[in-house]
Amino acid sequence: MLSSRGLWFLVVVSLVLMIGAFAIPYYSVVPAIIAVTLLLWFMLEWTLFHVRSNAAVSRLKITRHVLQGGREVPMVWAGLPFEVRVTIENPSAVSIPFAVMEDRGAVATERVEGSTKRFVSIPAGAVVGIVYTLKAPSPGILRFEGVKVRVADLNGFFYRRVFLRDAVEFLVLPPLTDDDGKQRATKRDNTLPPPGIHRLRRPGSGSELLDLRDYRPGDPPKMIAWKASARRDRLITKEFENDVPVRAVLFLDTSEGVRLGPPGNTLLTRMAGVAAAVAQASAGNRDLVGLTTFDEKESKASSPARTKIHMIGILRRLAEASALQPGVAGVPMDQLTRRAYPLAQDLYPELMTKRVNSMPLSRLWIPLLDRKYGWIALVLLLMGLGLFSLGSMAMSTAIFDPEVLADRNSLKTDVLLAARKWFLRSINYAASLVPAKWPLLAKFAWMNLMFVVTFFPPATVAVIFWFFHGIRGWFGDRKTELTRRKQLATLFSLQDGTGPDGIERYVFDDDAFAKRVAQFLQHHLLRCPVPLYDDQGRYRFRCIEKAPVLADAMLRAVGRARDNELYVLLADLSELGADLGPVIKACRVARARHHHILVIVPWPADVPSPDDPDGATTASAAADEDAPGRKSWGATKSKPGAKGKMGRPGDMKGNSLVKFVRQSLTKQYHESFKTLRRELGRVGATVMRVNDGDPVRLVLDRLDRLRGMRSRR
Repeated sequence: MLSSRGLWFLVVVSLVLMIGAFAIPYYSVVPAIIAVTLLLWFMLEWTLFHVRSNAAVSRLKITRHVLQGGREVPMVWAGLPFEVRVTIENPSAVSIPFAVMEDRGAVATERVEGSTKRFVSIPAGAVVGIVYTLKAPSPGILRFEGVKVRVADLNGFFYRRVFLRDAVEFLVLPPLTDDDGKQRATKRDNTLPPPGIHRLRRPGSGSELLDLRDYRPGDPPKMIAWKASARRDRLITKEFENDVPVRAVLFLDTSEGVRLGPPGNTLLTRMAGVAAAVAQASAGNRDLVGLTTFDEKESKASSPARTKIHMIGILRRLAEASALQPGVAGVPMDQLTRRAYPLAQDLYPELMTKRVNSMPLSRLWIPLLDRKYGWIALVLLLMGLGLFSLGSMAMSTAIFDPEVLADRNSLKTDVLLAARKWFLRSINYAASLVPAKWPLLAKFAWMNLMFVVTFFPPATVAVIFWFFHGIRGWFGDRKTELTRRKQLATLFSLQDGTGPDGIERYVFDDDAFAKRVAQFLQHHLLRCPVPLYDDQGRYRFRCIEKAPVLADAMLRAVGRARDNELYVLLADLSELGADLGPVIKACRVARARHHHILVIVPWPADVPSPDDPDGATTASAAADEDAPGRKSWGATKSKPGAKGKMGRPGDMKGNSLVKFVRQSLTKQYHESFKTLRRELGRVGATVMRVNDGDPVRLVLDRLDRLRGMRSRR
């Protein structure tokens, strides 16, 4: 492609050539010779650039390696830096004098060191690379699309932009429980349970005393309690607790309501991090851990186990769950297009250029009948055409068959005579508007135009209206929106192999286009803002369908249970309210089987605690320090005598409204959480909240306490 510098150079040289060849050829031929020389040199540079571009750029090869801990890995750990090495090889025999390489980094990562962009010269057969270090703060999926390469000649006249696609995905596993990357293999507390209550109800070869009984033949001598035998004057045998691990089942909520938020900072990501820490700590205690993920439609369960392969599988499932995105139902079409179009231009530049993917002007023309009032213009236009046809018929009848017009008592004759009179009057009026000094052809053309305009004025107005109504599609936002939509539809049809019918369906079917754009964005892990409330003001992500799904998953886990187990529900249940009935029934069944239930509710970072509604959270307080103009949820009064933008009456009224809305939403959320805690507490479940300030150790202490209070059936 021609750059702006090359365009101006070509314009100036062409202007000098025209002046030298036509204006001053008799005075000097030097400008013409210089201009011709520069044009030849320009054409030579253009030829060399295209040879290099077609021979070298199209054959570049990309290779990517991800290293963590000094070795190449198929997946990375969250919170630990990893190195990305990208190499570009030029296997052709033509060198590239100047190129800008930029690796498209993964979403939701932080660059620790290095740069993703490099200015290089790629000789023939050489290999150049980009090395930088990233860190993923949260679990999920990293997707590297490829490398953007922009090549240009050394003079800056021409350039070409290509994208070397090498799509590869890496799982980001949740962080390990300790800094050394090793699981904890010792118990946190070694305290005995209360008297009469044991962790496991069967005797075995454990280390904790279960009971004392009389000696039976065959008991090993080392199990005899000699002090108790001496007091009772008979042999007493010690029975120890069975060394069978405790089973813990994690239920993780993956519904659309917990997927909302920026990448890496959603409620689902935080719950997945807590679930990973709890699972690793339980495995470190030699306990069996199972994981069940559920949403509004189905649940997927894995049986409790404690092998390393099982733990890696749980971490993989948590990473995949953290990368889930909410649906785009209800998102305006223009937002979807604005989100997907730049991504398509970056990833598929050769398919989004106007040369291969353009929009004809005929498709931009707005149809006349797309509105109800278009029928009025169509009726007027048809009336004009009908009157013109009738007048033409009358004129031809008067010339070729005048006997028909002799019958004065016929309705047909009266209509033809009236049409003939109207036709002749229009011709005479159009002829009177022709200037006398114009040439004959000009007079004839002007008279025909005036005849068409003045024959039936309503039809003329309808034609003018139809013209301006249709040509509006060539300008403004509609042209931009429709052009981008057509280009995206062409790209999607090429990827799906649907052909021209797919293009038409995506252009005219809003639902099909929205579904395909959502698939395109989710495939490339790019989030799109979604509306939280519908047209009636109701919250769209309440997800009441997940309650029966969770209840069914719990009942299946109770049916497969072998001993007293611990169920940890990591779910956002505060919004369910009266629809919490199936979960309460399932908890009642689990408690009847002497299982323990712990419900962990993710708490929004900017909502104060329900136990201290007037206090601000740590996250909101930090945000207030960084942004003085922003108020927290707990802020109720402004400083007296404060000046500035916040002191204006309009701003104070707006702040009062915002504060009132926040207080109302906070109060409603607190009431919902208290109702949840009260209803689940009645059936024996423990409800706790986890926000950004709560350490995972608090959750593990709760788990150990519940595990230590295990009772018999």
